[in-house]
Amino acid sequence: MSTWIVALDLRPSSHGAVRFASWVARAGAQAQDAIALVGVHVIEREQLAPIFRLQSPEEVGRRAREALQHELDEAAIREFFAREKVALGPRAHDVLAHEAASEGATAIVMGRQLAPDDRATVRLGTNARRLLRALPVPVIIVPPDYAKISFGAGPVLAATDLSDDAVAACRFARTMAARLGREAVALHITPALDPVLKAYLAEGPWRELAEQEHAAALARLTAWLDQHGLSDMRADVETGPLLDTVGAVVQRTRAPLLVVGSRRLPTLERAFIGSTAAALAAEMPLPVAVVPQR
Repeated sequence: MSTWIVALDLRPSSHGAVRFASWVARAGAQAQDAIALVGVHVIEREQLAPIFRLQSPEEVGRRAREALQHELDEAAIREFFAREKVALGPRAHDVLAHEAASEGATAIVMGRQLAPDDRATVRLGTNARRLLRALPVPVIIVPPDYAKISFGAGPVLAATDLSDDAVAACRFARTMAARLGREAVALHITPALDPVLKAYLAEGPWRELAEQEHAAALARLTAWLDQHGLSDMRADVETGPLLDTVGAVVQRTRAPLLVVGSRRLPTLERAFIGSTAAALAAEMPLPVAVVPQR
């Protein structure tokens, strides 16, 4: 049996994460590798420092457990958990990583936050970003509205740039697809041809060049999948800007999950260049699993 850690909040932003994790757990309940969900609510010491001047950490923890149980009961989601924990620590992402290690968890599921304004947008919170930088195990970021909408009926998508960083992500996607009874698709995005080149070609040769580039990219993707023992995944090559193109494929295929790999960059370098995985996790309208390189 596998264990997933589910980050629990006292706000509705975590309900989507709970619903997604419970759906996956139920879908594979009869499988040989069932999933036990462990809910973890973190109390950050610094955040509650003023309260600790008036009330002991033990009493704060007791009240937090009561509030958490009430929240889960109100949302009718408590039944999905093997157990729940309230943990006290300096930073939530460190506590979640510690709990994942102590439980031998194979994934952490966390909800995206609602933005603190009137536009109903969502964003990655500080702890989600820090967790994606550390990436102790695969981290699945779930939009809050997944507590209400139906799950996509399409394939599990794994975005790959044909690097070694994407191998573990494709294997994770294949495992999730098997658990959910879905097709696993390896998605490779190539940049569009430079439009300046179109000035030198008639319309027919221009289309032929685009078709040749697409066929070459598909051949590279197929060879990469074969090389890594992933030939049972369907290969799909799309052309365009990465974020917009992935988003369009997600919408068109009605995928329930997008899986991406992540390079383990030094912290300073990651801070300057950002992370495609974090951008996808922040913007896509479906759960995004970010998988560390093995």
